[in-house]
Amino acid sequence: MSMPWRDRIATLLVAAAALTYALWLAGPLDGLSASSVAIIVLALGILASASAVVPGFAALLAGPKVYPVLASVGGLVALVCGVVTIMQAAEVALAILVIATIGLWAAATVRHTTALRHTTGQRPRAVTMR
Repeated sequence: MSMPWRDRIATLLVAAAALTYALWLAGPLDGLSASSVAIIVLALGILASASAVVPGFAALLAGPKVYPVLASVGGLVALVCGVVTIMQAAEVALAILVIATIGLWAAATVRHTTALRHTTGQRPRAVTMR
């Protein structure tokens, strides 16, 4: 399944966030605090959202309201867990932040990919980088 180029950027950003967290758990980045990792994950998650969601925000609001409400709740969970981790270095909150970020990315990517397929009546074409 091909995905829009904005979602490809978001995928790279969320992968970088997940990799940062995985390396922190595994030890190579154990010099960083949980708070530092949370800042990195939050920043990459916000950039991913800005690249894939914000450009289509008007269409998002014009469609069914269930998805924006669920995505907003997921974003709020991620934000609260990020703030809690930054303030208290809470490792459980950091894990929830990472899971929420990945979940938000997955939901948005699936939604964008299937919406493109439904609006064009065909599979989205792969975008080639030159």
